[in-house]
Amino acid sequence: MVQPGGYDWNRDYISTLLKATSSPVRRLAVIGMLLFCVGIALVFARLARAPEFSKVSKAIRIGGIGSMVYAALAFTPMHDLMVTIAFLFFLVAVLALLWALYILGESTLFSCGCLCSAVLVVCATAYYARDYGGLLAWTERASFAVFAAWLFLLDGRFPRHRLQEQARSDGVQPRS
Repeated sequence: MVQPGGYDWNRDYISTLLKATSSPVRRLAVIGMLLFCVGIALVFARLARAPEFSKVSKAIRIGGIGSMVYAALAFTPMHDLMVTIAFLFFLVAVLALLWALYILGESTLFSCGCLCSAVLVVCATAYYARDYGGLLAWTERASFAVFAAWLFLLDGRFPRHRLQEQARSDGVQPRS
């Protein structure tokens, strides 16, 4: 499936668009990546403030925001280094979230996070093995999508707990 401009969905990666110097879509890809990274960094910042994650909040904040800062720099000539640093920071944040979910007994969210992590491990294995075939192209996009969905799901789940706990402490019955 080759798109206009020569982007092949079966063989090209998101970084193909970020690194293409002569492509007219590079600017849009860089802007899109920056917006994506800002959005995910904000989700990590919000999750780190949730009382349920207080014991691992620093790991979530530093790992999550740090990963998005380095991921946002993936369009630079130091792409491979930025991806590696972003990956390591991201692992710290995800492992902290998974640990907290496990301790909280949130088995569905924990399982979803483990599934997302499995996709990321397949993607990282293909990337670091330099197997840049179709597997990496699809797992890269899949890992972006599943982690974004999981993080937004977490973000939607835990602020409600904060509001309910605040309402209870104020003596107000929360709405269902």
